[in-house]
Amino acid sequence: MATEVSASKRHLSFALLLLVAIISYVDRQVFTLFQDDIKLELDLTDGQLGLITGLSFALFYTLAAFPIARYADRGDRRFTIALCVIVWSAATAFCGLAHSFWQMILARIGLAAGEAGAGPASQSLLTEIYPIERRTIVISAMLAASAIGISGGLALGGWLSQFVGWRSVFLILGLPGIGLGVSVWLLCAEPRRGKGNLTIPPPQIEFSEVLRIMVSNVSLRWVGLMLCMVPLTGFAFILWGASFFQRVHGMDKAETGFWLGGAMALGLVIGNLLAGWVSDRYGKANPRFNGWFAGLGLIAAFPFALGFALSSNAYVALGCFVVVKFMMTLHLGPIIALCYAQVSVAMRAMMSATINMMIGLAGTGIGGTAAGFASQAFAADYGEKSLQPALALISGCLLVGGFAAIMAGRTAKPLETQD
Repeated sequence: MATEVSASKRHLSFALLLLVAIISYVDRQVFTLFQDDIKLELDLTDGQLGLITGLSFALFYTLAAFPIARYADRGDRRFTIALCVIVWSAATAFCGLAHSFWQMILARIGLAAGEAGAGPASQSLLTEIYPIERRTIVISAMLAASAIGISGGLALGGWLSQFVGWRSVFLILGLPGIGLGVSVWLLCAEPRRGKGNLTIPPPQIEFSEVLRIMVSNVSLRWVGLMLCMVPLTGFAFILWGASFFQRVHGMDKAETGFWLGGAMALGLVIGNLLAGWVSDRYGKANPRFNGWFAGLGLIAAFPFALGFALSSNAYVALGCFVVVKFMMTLHLGPIIALCYAQVSVAMRAMMSATINMMIGLAGTGIGGTAAGFASQAFAADYGEKSLQPALALISGCLLVGGFAAIMAGRTAKPLETQD
């Protein structure tokens, strides 16, 4: 049962947290549009770009996520989210002031640390104030908001590139987020707060016990394999997609922002919302359905991933990209709901942080970095088109991830009762 919060407060909180999810990915994704300019001005290689966009971000995202999620499971989630938004917004603005590889690394670390806590705390808060029958659609709507941020970051960055340089773009996009953080603190619901004082939340499961539960659960182990595989492909495409269209298909930044941003929005938003609706309709009574639904979508995405990477026609590549993102996006909302069905309320934020950790390390950390170094390795033979074989190679992870999702559904053991 959802915690009692007025409908107006619930909807206002939902709207603000949707905006937080959008802005987080705008700030993160806009970097990819300008990374070739940053590479040239800071004298970087593709491998160094991969470290900036990938490994450094993912490692510090992971390091920050767990202590913040631990606090969010017992503390004031509204304050947590607000502070995270302010930190990452300031870090985004600092990206525009960086003049070396290490300064840019530090800015990305600040961005990662801020973004690490907002997602788990937001999901924990929303799943408490919304009833169970609307939980998956709420989660999927948050994921769709992130998708809007990814595509919006590209489109907005591409439009701004016609008027200002990349440094000014980071300042323009970063600073307004500080006001959003203040708004979250002042206006969001937090059921744990009474008249200015925190109420006593349910006892929190120790982190060691969280790990023990996750490792001992066969279904969650399969989820872990899926979360190690799928983001390798997904984030390699997201982090290098803008450079791919600029290098391989000769698009300028405005064109890239418009076409790639639109393709991401179409695939990701529709996929997330459809996944939430299907999962709520068919997966509520049978959570195992979610694993099958996710797995089949991932397997179906594989041939289109190859089409995206290898096509010589920009618009065929864009069409394949839409299908890939649509089919891939069907997995995450249902899989999160499948995980939540197997753990108690007291460890949901920690579970969300674990999922984010695995996605971050595998996708942003390994996928983005590996694609950069693979492109660098293929450059001797393929020149400016080295991203084509690099992204084609990494597409095979979708098949492993699809099989793992199906097995996660087959072996799931939902708890008897969930609030």
